[in-house]
Amino acid sequence: MITKQQSALVAAAVVVGIAGGLLVMRVLYLEKMSGSRPSVPRPPISSSRPNPTSPTPSTSGSPVTETTTETPTSPATPKHSGDAPLYVTTMTHMEEDFKDDTDKNLFERHVANMRWAMDLFDEYGAKLTFESEQPFAKANTVWGTNILKEVIDRGHGVGTHAGFGATKGTTLTVAELTAKFKENKALVDGLVGAENNRGVSGGTGPTDWILAEHAAGFEYTDAVTGFGYLSMPASARPDTWTNAYILKTGFHDPIPPEFAGRLYPIPMKDAKDLVPDADGVVVNMSGDIGELASLSEGRINCSPNCVLDSADVTAVLDAIKQADSIRDRSRVARVNVHVPMELLDKKNETVLRQLLAGIRVYVDKGSATWATQLGSYEGYRSW
Repeated sequence: MITKQQSALVAAAVVVGIAGGLLVMRVLYLEKMSGSRPSVPRPPISSSRPNPTSPTPSTSGSPVTETTTETPTSPATPKHSGDAPLYVTTMTHMEEDFKDDTDKNLFERHVANMRWAMDLFDEYGAKLTFESEQPFAKANTVWGTNILKEVIDRGHGVGTHAGFGATKGTTLTVAELTAKFKENKALVDGLVGAENNRGVSGGTGPTDWILAEHAAGFEYTDAVTGFGYLSMPASARPDTWTNAYILKTGFHDPIPPEFAGRLYPIPMKDAKDLVPDADGVVVNMSGDIGELASLSEGRINCSPNCVLDSADVTAVLDAIKQADSIRDRSRVARVNVHVPMELLDKKNETVLRQLLAGIRVYVDKGSATWATQLGSYEGYRSW
């Protein structure tokens, strides 16, 4: 038997149900009339990570340096919202004056630091690229540890480094420069396969380095510095970039000097200028901002004793922020950082983590994408 109290509860439920139905009908009616759904507020995401504000584009050759504060979005596969990607890449040169092929302890220390660095970068979804000259490449065989193949297997990148081209004022023929490129390439090819070693850094100078790189089998080049202007006439250089200035001061600075002018890969048919060629044979990947530890002071002011600190981290993050704010979003762009081998050491872990955490902010919100040197080249070619 139903009591009066139960009857009252049933009646109330019916009334509430009718009211709710009327409310739903009202919402659907409004949607139909307006052609859109009411917006649903998203819960705020809290984080202690800093969040960069939009920069004022720089008219100088250096990225704007600013204090950054950012609240990141949750980690996700980078999405560009229809934009071409802005790739963030690094390069670490295993230099021509390294003694790894004759010093086993040095080689083992480099191997240990490379593995440590890959572990660290993996934590942040970041990518390293190691570009090797002859001594380190030979050491992989001499000491029986193919660390460069391990780098590839772990999802990082490998390329060739060429520590020649503008040395001692010697002008090589294109054939001679090609032979040097081929010699270095063959050593790295033998360790990782030619399919994984398609790019080179270095080797620029008075001889047409694009023709030589192409003849040696390279498809792209990265880290083109002031030495690259030596093959170009004065009309293809900034006014102050004379041979004397380059050899004394500007040899290791990224070119062209204007930051906005070096954001995009440049297909080149020869090394006579930096104007994109429709029939280019090698892609100058560009995007360089310089050596990590020198970015806050400027290489000319601290080299060879630049010290890595949080100011250098800020300079990298500001470069990414500026690149994202000024770039043509229909074109693949890059920000490329030179991270010398000596910086990949546990003593720099705190600063490197600051760098990787800061870059992750841009990756998480889809403004930038980590890539190896080869990965960014393939991304450029496929865009």
